[in-house]
Amino acid sequence: MTAYLDAMRRYATFKGRSTRSQFWLYHLGVLVLAIVGFIIDIAIAGPRGPEPLVSAVIIIAHYIPSLAIIVRRLHDTNQSGWLVLVCLIPLIGLVAFIVFGCMASTPGTNRFGAPVGGDPVVAAASGTKVERIEKLAALRASGALSDAEFEKMKADVLSGAAA
Repeated sequence: MTAYLDAMRRYATFKGRSTRSQFWLYHLGVLVLAIVGFIIDIAIAGPRGPEPLVSAVIIIAHYIPSLAIIVRRLHDTNQSGWLVLVCLIPLIGLVAFIVFGCMASTPGTNRFGAPVGGDPVVAAASGTKVERIEKLAALRASGALSDAEFEKMKADVLSGAAA
């Protein structure tokens, strides 16, 4: 749900990056909304057959954010956002959409910016010694670091080795 809401907050933002999970969870949310809209269309139309009124409004409302998240997903793989135009080609576009969604993210910062969320260990490497140890302790408490990793990194911070 947060991936969907994040995409809608960045409705027409074509800059930056979006992860695979954000991409797929957003599209899953749109699919669920479209199905609900179609069910409402069937309920409204009755025996004469559904007319896609509600579902069409849902799909049209999500067109720009869908393009934006595909562009951001391409940016996450260090590809040009203009490749989104491939998705407009019948049949080939569906395959391209799936491939773009499955491609691995570029590790670290690329020409489109820092990765979404960033690396928590890298984030813990900034600040005073006390702040860095507190960040490392939070990572240990969350399970991101083992006790042994925490102790080693804490020793590095205290000795000044981790600048």
